[in-house]
Amino acid sequence: MRPNFSRLNEIHQIRGRLEREGFPRLQMLFLVSITGAAGFLASYLLLHAGLGEMWMRYLVAFGIAYLIFLGLLWMWLRTSASDYSDFPDITNSIPTRGGGCTGKGGEFGGGGASGYFDQPAVSTSMDSAYSSSDTNMVGEAFGAADEFAIPLALLALVGMLLLSSFYVIYSAPILFAELLVDGVLAASLYRRLRGLETRHWLETAIRRTFWPFVLTALCVACAGWVMALYAPGAVSIGDVLIHVKQAG
Repeated sequence: MRPNFSRLNEIHQIRGRLEREGFPRLQMLFLVSITGAAGFLASYLLLHAGLGEMWMRYLVAFGIAYLIFLGLLWMWLRTSASDYSDFPDITNSIPTRGGGCTGKGGEFGGGGASGYFDQPAVSTSMDSAYSSSDTNMVGEAFGAADEFAIPLALLALVGMLLLSSFYVIYSAPILFAELLVDGVLAASLYRRLRGLETRHWLETAIRRTFWPFVLTALCVACAGWVMALYAPGAVSIGDVLIHVKQAG
């Protein structure tokens, strides 16, 4: 419909200008780097404030870092406003009448498979032998899991940090374009294009970045919980590594 088409068209135009005249992904890399440093600093200060539980401290630090990230987006919006306030009038390029396109999402259903098999009876002596063997295998499995718990936790922590950072940096052009439409150009565009769908810039920022931060925070908190189980009493990754060295 017209409001959606108008908004998407404006965002497309501004995104193209951003990619031609600026370096949106490089700018976002800078913002993400500051956010990461703020998160580490927040965790350090929380630790010295007495919050020793790693998983809880990581969640709180991520929350603080996310608020700082939103503040950085606001600062970027304020400093970039003058560069895009003179965006050319493209009202004539937008049709006054037109039907929107609608689509239907696909549905799928899956049927489960079921089956059965007859298990032959085994003797008591065989049961005892298998029971002893299974016990040894379970013990070895738990030992292996304990050995690889910390490397896997650290790998998950680093991997999620990199993945979420890559997503936010890669999607920077569309995010910045939407922020400019909603935070800088909304009033002037609305005057030119009656019925243009407008949003608050903060709503746009949260909608685009909330879930990457939440998923990363949960993964990092789980990693902190695993490390605390492996090294009781540890309050930092350094303590965990010392415990691993001593255990080895």
